[in-house]
Amino acid sequence: MRMNGNNRLARSVVFLLLAAAAIFAIAPYLLFDPAYSRVKLSPALSIHYPLLLVHIFTSFLALATGWIQFVPGIRAKYVHLHRLIGRIYLGCIAVGGITALVVGMYTESFIRQLAFITLALLWFITSWKGYRRIRQGRLEEHRLWMLRSYAVTLVAATARVVTPLCLLAYIASHGTPAGGVQAAIGPVLEVNIWVGLVLNLLICEWIFARRTG
Repeated sequence: MRMNGNNRLARSVVFLLLAAAAIFAIAPYLLFDPAYSRVKLSPALSIHYPLLLVHIFTSFLALATGWIQFVPGIRAKYVHLHRLIGRIYLGCIAVGGITALVVGMYTESFIRQLAFITLALLWFITSWKGYRRIRQGRLEEHRLWMLRSYAVTLVAATARVVTPLCLLAYIASHGTPAGGVQAAIGPVLEVNIWVGLVLNLLICEWIFARRTG
């Protein structure tokens, strides 16, 4: 009983951290002012900011609705709701993924370009496989692929949660740069998305291994 209570507490803490990180990520874009964009906008693409907004808001909606799909009671008792939310989730990924490819191509950093494009492709692949598996009646495989899809969806939030840890790791291995901690943030922001992606996928596979083991 105590172990179950500890597990629930740990899940709650992780959920709150991810929710806070997601809200932090979307907050500047609620003003609809390019001046507050955390992504450097390219003058070569006049619609860079509108596309970025579409990507961010559809990704946030996917993040906000996707977890509902894994609630056993909803899956069992409210099948129509489960399917409706699933369609909304997949629609958000389709729009968010396409805009991510475009936005990614105009991102200033090549490493972050690759991150945008990689995440978009993984989003498409995992979500499409999840959709195909349920159409084929392969329920357990459907759940696995949708879990992987949601792991990709959570990367933006996880990347922000692990940023302080990446920053500490950078300072521990390289020392504090001449410009102080602020100067170390640049290199950290080049890798935090990759760290978040690997971490999420590892946790995803661990969860599924426990379920089937």
